[in-house]
Amino acid sequence: MAQHFNPLPTPPLTARPALVLFAWGAGNFGQFGMGPDVLDSLTTPRRNQWVEAQIGNGTFGEIGAGITAIAAGGLHTLFIDENGTVWSCGANDDAALGRITTNVPNPDKEGLFLDIDELTSWPRPIQTLVDQNFRAVVVAAGDSIGAAVSDEGELRVWGTYRGMEGALGFSSRSEKQQLPTPILTSSRVSSVAAGNNHLVILTTQGYIYTLGSGEQYQLGRKIIEGRKIDGTNPRKIVLGKRLRKAVHVAAGSYHSFAIDENDDVWAWGLNNLGQTGTGWFSEEDNIVYSPQKIESLSRQNLAGDYVTQIAGGEHHSLFLTSGGKVYSCGRMNGGQLGLQDDNPAIVEWRMKYAEKYGDKLPQLLPTPTQIMFPDANDPVVQVSAGLHNNAVVTQGGALLAWGQGVQGELGLRKKEEVKTPEVVVRKEGGAWFATAVSCGGQHTIGLFRKKD
Repeated sequence: MAQHFNPLPTPPLTARPALVLFAWGAGNFGQFGMGPDVLDSLTTPRRNQWVEAQIGNGTFGEIGAGITAIAAGGLHTLFIDENGTVWSCGANDDAALGRITTNVPNPDKEGLFLDIDELTSWPRPIQTLVDQNFRAVVVAAGDSIGAAVSDEGELRVWGTYRGMEGALGFSSRSEKQQLPTPILTSSRVSSVAAGNNHLVILTTQGYIYTLGSGEQYQLGRKIIEGRKIDGTNPRKIVLGKRLRKAVHVAAGSYHSFAIDENDDVWAWGLNNLGQTGTGWFSEEDNIVYSPQKIESLSRQNLAGDYVTQIAGGEHHSLFLTSGGKVYSCGRMNGGQLGLQDDNPAIVEWRMKYAEKYGDKLPQLLPTPTQIMFPDANDPVVQVSAGLHNNAVVTQGGALLAWGQGVQGELGLRKKEEVKTPEVVVRKEGGAWFATAVSCGGQHTIGLFRKKD
């Protein structure tokens, strides 16, 4: 059997009680997966009772089987069950759901069609993947793009990419890809990350490929103005001046990241507010054209700790270390960074540029800075970033959020802006243990299990 530098994706151990889907934020396009009667905003997490019913019915595997992976997109949601089936719900105008939702014949009423609201606001399986015996393990969602990786390292992608001036298309051959299609068939894929309109792919050999919209150099390569559609073809990119193997990839809205075999962190793409963590020099010099190392996140500068996971928002980023610490950088005018105003790094930044910019000092912090959490003894195990909001899960099953959430995506009732992490699901007491979270465009989804 061939040896892989990065392992093939493997299904997680099944959890009992099963993991239940929760959602909060804006649900106006059915992205909650709770049906056409639940399309309003939710300011606190609400469990998906339809998912709970399917757990009891054995829909997701044996009776009692639940959900294993989640991804919140711009206006849609994807999740995987214990069978490896991908389910989708939400807006499908640009084929984000990976299945046909218009003019679908009603099997019970000849000559009539199924209601589109019913087809999009309730989760339904992507049947073509089921028919192909595609056992999904990893799923990623962008604005109108979806991707899944199987336990055999196969990659399927669907939807469409958009550029700054509107629709870009899925490829030179199609404007929208309604059903999942194979991508990068010559390689085995270990994982995939989605920005708003681009994908970053990591292979089992440790190579990185990018595709999609590349106008802000989020692909790590130059896209010719008149040939923007060329970006939809996957191309390999190199970290630095020599071939380094990667072990992790991530994406923000318009920027991208990778961690190499030496635990060094690399970033590229839009850097107008310091979101790449590579430094900020001026409002005009706002693009990192090719992968650049984030020196402050090296093992040496982290005193032996190292970054294992990255999450990117629209103009900010989060970095999780092996020790459960979280660092942030980028835009900070809405609490995105989880830092107090008197944080030494912020004070130093303001003093450095106060004379030059005065009252027009850019509201950003370009150097990754550690966030403090209420319980220092409960390390963070997963991070997620929305456009202007963030959420993390801790080892003890707590869920914390901060940033801006005018649609309720923070899950903190009517709070629309929170500067430092606040508890949404508590570690001690309560009925639920948080295991995963994913922040989308204006909604957030989580996987929780009952503590009893």
